[in-house]
Amino acid sequence: MNHGSALSPPDLANAVTSFATIFAGASTYLLCRFAGRQPWRWERAYLALLLTGFPTLGWHGWQLEAWRVADVGTNLILAYALQLAVLGDFYPRRAQQVGAVVLGGINAAGIGQLFREAYTGQAPYVLQFGSFGGFQLGELVLIFDSLTVFALFVHSRQAIPARALPLLRVMTVVFLCGLLLATAAGTTVHARVLSYHALWHIVGAFGFIFLWAMNHMRFAADNGTRNTEPVTVEPLSDR
Repeated sequence: MNHGSALSPPDLANAVTSFATIFAGASTYLLCRFAGRQPWRWERAYLALLLTGFPTLGWHGWQLEAWRVADVGTNLILAYALQLAVLGDFYPRRAQQVGAVVLGGINAAGIGQLFREAYTGQAPYVLQFGSFGGFQLGELVLIFDSLTVFALFVHSRQAIPARALPLLRVMTVVFLCGLLLATAAGTTVHARVLSYHALWHIVGAFGFIFLWAMNHMRFAADNGTRNTEPVTVEPLSDR
């Protein structure tokens, strides 16, 4: 083994657990193929998850700036795919179009910021938690995206079958755990084995498995067909 190129234990944990993201993307897509098809907008999101796992591995394994841009950038693409999928499930065409433009612009700006950081060589923390960690701007956009997906689901909960709602609650818990873990820096480790960023990879991977399961319960009709048309959700004020 070449010790000169060896990763530190936290970085090694982050790199190895990147495979969990890759496997989650591959698993959810294959489950759609063999356990029940879902609308293309969701299968596209699972493929985006598979895609983002590779630059995640590259960033943590080789720690080159180009890999960091690709890592966060593909995460933003994944989040945008999730936003479009939820909009396509529950919201009318006009809302889908407006959402696609507005959310696409926000994510494009986030990706543009990543390239700017790579060009200037400066990627400061916008929100910092001292030695524990913090968030750069691209990561804050990703958190905004995740909150948007969560809010779109919650606003549409009356259109979700009752049997799938427990999985939405599980996903909520998984999301909150992931958010807490993501606040730590990649090298933050407590109690010898609590490598927060690596745990975030694992928790996120299981979160997507639960997401697939919830969607499977929503789309799997008794006759084996699936719903491909959006279910319009009335405004909260009208309920």
